Amino acid sequence: VSQRMRQRVFAAARAVGYTPRLVSKPRVVAVIIGHLDHLSAGDYKTRLLLDLVRAAAGIGYLVEFIPLDSVDLATKHLVDAVVEVGLTDAEIAQLDHLPPVPTILINKQTPRPAWSTVSSDQSYEGELATAHLAEHGHRRIALLLDDSAGWGVEQRRKGYERVGRRIKGFQPLVLCTAEMTPTEVAGRMMKAGCTACVNLSDNFGLAVLDHCVHELGVRVPEDLSVVSLENRSVSCFWNPRLTTVEQPLQALAKAAIQGACDLLTDPARRFDRKFRSRLIERESVARR
Repeated sequence: VSQRMRQRVFAAARAVGYTPRLVSKPRVVAVIIGHLDHLSAGDYKTRLLLDLVRAAAGIGYLVEFIPLDSVDLATKHLVDAVVEVGLTDAEIAQLDHLPPVPTILINKQTPRPAWSTVSSDQSYEGELATAHLAEHGHRRIALLLDDSAGWGVEQRRKGYERVGRRIKGFQPLVLCTAEMTPTEVAGRMMKAGCTACVNLSDNFGLAVLDHCVHELGVRVPEDLSVVSLENRSVSCFWNPRLTTVEQPLQALAKAAIQGACDLLTDPARRFDRKFRSRLIERESVARR
């Protein structure tokens, strides 16, 4: 640009009161989200997304949400890191074109050596809930899961079965909500004579309980003791209030965001971090 043109531009800018603003590139974490049709207030995924936003803001990052069916946006936008939430193992295996930035999976097993993971100890979750029911005298205990295969559900089943091997007279029954309707799950469970249920289905666990109570006339906890996954919008308002397993979502979110930040400065610091969940005792478990 010629000197004369520069002077004319500056003169015009001063005439209209323009003040230039220097804008630095924002630091952005892309969160790839799966199965938005199962998103509801207070559940695992909604709370985890909120905790990710808070954790990112705490260290000066923005979060950009990208649905799985628009995952190519992560390759087109300038993002500093990628965090996965709610994808199946098969969907994760198809993430072939992510940018070469730190990638963190939450509650998953990574298929790629360069990716890192943060997870709750899901085997311990299955063990914690089942042991609590066994300590209250229950032996016919059903386990409800979302799917029959996948790292998370397999870990929860291992914890459930580990308790079963220690308890004399234990009678296992594993049901998957992906393979039958909530109505069918409830019917199978009650027909089998279950007195307790480890309800670790993120997607349809509450629907199964609703059918038991309102369609089959099951009383909780008199007829069926229940340990569910924590849902802050429901668990403490259900009648009776539900005993639950609560995952440390704030710790998971903070570890994912801070871990991604650390990898930006030292890519060799790849990690797999695991956290333990806790049992919240309320009113949905009775002694046999």
